[in-house]
Amino acid sequence: MFLRTCLVVFLSLSFLTLSSPAQAGPMDEAKTAITEAEALRASEFAPEHFSAATSKLAEAEKLLRSQSDSSSVVRLLNEATIDARQASELSQKFTRNFSGLVESRDRLKMAGAEYVRDDLGERSEKEFSNVVAAAESGNESKALREQKTALVTLHAAQVVAAREQFVRPISKNVATARKLKAPDYAPNALKNAINTQNQIDKLIKDNPNAQSEAYSLSQKGQASALQAIRVSELGSKFDRNPATVESWVNANDARMAILAEALGLQLDRSQSPEVQLALLKQAIEDMKAEHSAQIVDADKQVRELSEKLAKYEGELSDMADVRRKLQLKREAEAKIKQLTKLFDPEKVEILLTPDADVILRMKKLNFLSGSAVIPPEGYALLDSAIKSIEIFPSRSVRVEGHTDFMGANEYNQELSERRANAVREYLLLQMPNSDSRFSAIGHGEEKPIANNETAAGRTKNRRIDIILIAPTATEVK
Repeated sequence: MFLRTCLVVFLSLSFLTLSSPAQAGPMDEAKTAITEAEALRASEFAPEHFSAATSKLAEAEKLLRSQSDSSSVVRLLNEATIDARQASELSQKFTRNFSGLVESRDRLKMAGAEYVRDDLGERSEKEFSNVVAAAESGNESKALREQKTALVTLHAAQVVAAREQFVRPISKNVATARKLKAPDYAPNALKNAINTQNQIDKLIKDNPNAQSEAYSLSQKGQASALQAIRVSELGSKFDRNPATVESWVNANDARMAILAEALGLQLDRSQSPEVQLALLKQAIEDMKAEHSAQIVDADKQVRELSEKLAKYEGELSDMADVRRKLQLKREAEAKIKQLTKLFDPEKVEILLTPDADVILRMKKLNFLSGSAVIPPEGYALLDSAIKSIEIFPSRSVRVEGHTDFMGANEYNQELSERRANAVREYLLLQMPNSDSRFSAIGHGEEKPIANNETAAGRTKNRRIDIILIAPTATEVK
C-alpha cells in the first residue's frame, strides 16, 4: 500500500513538472521568449503579439493540468514562442523607428502622475496606442501620420508637467520671498530667481524634451529664491530687533577668526569684512602656491634621479612607470575616502583599477528598457558624480553605457551609446567648457558583470560607468 501511494505521488509530480522532454523543451523556449519580450516592453510596443504569446502559454498550461493531448500542448507552446519572438522584434523596431516618440512618452511617465494633467495624459496614451497599432500591423505610413498627432499632444502634456515640476517650486519660493520684502533686502537674489524661472519657462515651451537642462536650471533658480528668503528673514529680524545685528556680527567674526587661526593669520576686527576675506583668500592662495612649488621641486628631483638611473639600466623606465602607477593609486585611494561620503554604496559602487582609473558604477541609474531618458531620481546621483569629478581635476572622464543581453546586438549597442551620451550631456550642462575632457562610449551587452540568465543579473548589467581616467606618463610630465 505504501509503495503504491508513493508511485501515485511520483507520477503526479512528474506530470506537473513536465518531465516529458517533448513538452519541457517547448515550455522552456516559450517562457524564455516571453521573458525577453517582456524585458523589451513588448506589452507596450507590440501588445497584440505579446498578448497572443501569453494567452497561448496560459492555455497550454491549462491543457497540461487537465491531462489533455500532449500534441496540442506542444503546438500551443511553439506558437507562443513564435508570437513572443515576433513581439521582441517588433518592439526593437518600434523603439528604433519612433525613438523620439518613445522617449517623449517616457519623460512624461517618469515625471509622475502629480505633474501630469489627467486629460492630456489620457489623450496622449490613446494617441500613442494608435501609433503602436499601426506599426504592429505593418502600416508604417499610417504610423508616421499618427505619430505627428501623438507628438503634439505629448509635447503639450510635457510642457504642463515640466512647468509644475521645474517652474512652480521656484515661483512658490519667489512668492514667499516677496512676502518677506525680498525686493528691499535681497533684490539681486530675487532677480536671479525670477530670471531663471522665465528662462525655464521659455526652454520647456520651445523644447519640452530638454528636461536635463530644465532640471539643472531649476536647481539654480530654487537656490537663488531660497537665498532671497534667507536674507530677507535676516533683514526682517534686524528690523524688529536691531540689537541682533551686533550678535550676528560677533558670530561672523568668530567664524572668521577660527579660519584665520587655522591659516596662521591674526585678523583685526576693525577691518571690514571685505578686507578680512581678501586676507584669508590670499593666505589660502599662498599656501596652495607653496604646496604646488614643493610638488614641482619633488617631481623635478624624481625626474632628475630617474634620468641618472636610466643611464645605467634600461629597465628602469618600466620601474618608473610602476612607481608612477603606485603613486597615482595611493593618491586615488586617499581621494576615494572622500568619495565614500558622497555616495550610498547601494546606489553607487566605487572601484579602483590596476591602472589607477577610478570607476563610479551607477547601480541605481536605471533607464527604462529601450529608452535613453535619464530618470528623475538619477539626477541626484549624477550631481554627486560631478562632485567626484571635481575631486580629480586633472583626470579626463569617460562615460560608458552597458546593457543586458535582451535584444539584438546592434540594438543594444545603439541603446548603450544613446544612454552614455545622455549622461555626458547632463554632466556638461553642470560643468560647461569641459567638452574636451568628457567622452562617451557604448559597449552594448559585451561587458557583463553578472549572470545575464537571471533577472537580478540583467539588472546589474544595465548600468552606466563613469571612469575617471588616470593621467599617462606623458600627461604627468
